[in-house]
Amino acid sequence: GVVGGGASRVRVGARVGIAWPHHTDGTCRYCRAGAENLCDAPSFTGWTVDGGYAEKIVAPENFVYPIPDNFRDEQAAPLLCAGIIGFRSLRLSGIEPGGRLGFYGFGAAAHVAIQVARHWNVEVYASTRDERHRRLARELGAVWTGGTFDAPPEPLDAAVVFAPPGAAGPPRRPPRPPAAGAGAAGRPHALTPPPPHPPAATSS
Repeated sequence: GVVGGGASRVRVGARVGIAWPHHTDGTCRYCRAGAENLCDAPSFTGWTVDGGYAEKIVAPENFVYPIPDNFRDEQAAPLLCAGIIGFRSLRLSGIEPGGRLGFYGFGAAAHVAIQVARHWNVEVYASTRDERHRRLARELGAVWTGGTFDAPPEPLDAAVVFAPPGAAGPPRRPPRPPAAGAGAAGRPHALTPPPPHPPAATSS
């Protein structure tokens, strides 16, 4: 896309992309807490708002992202959906360089996130039911792969579940009552295993 008149954050004529989240209300408790992905009144590109395959689209400037010139369109497009999900999950996990990170499920978001994690020198342990996905995880640098409920050979510092709540994940002590809105179905969870690792936590 190209930015037109009236924009202030992105220069006019810039090459930009529009992500799946098209707009959030900015006023609900989730938006005020920086968890706009849980917004009470969101709109979505290509679903509640025309776009996606459209030749032209109008979008709020805060949900428009400049695309570097060295990225081709087909390279940039996955980053606007799976890339955003994966990167946000990595940040929420609290993983640090040199740490051991578990992925439970290995689909679109995970296959982008592992590339960032490896760039951060993080060891990735991938648990997923599909052998094709396990093979892809190994090709992208996972140090270990296993089935959904297989235990990794090393203790994890953090984990991300790319699956609906309860479908998969590392063994944990009985959960604390979740914060309102945490664990909405189908959203990735950044999990931290129990002692001797940090206390369990779930975020979206």
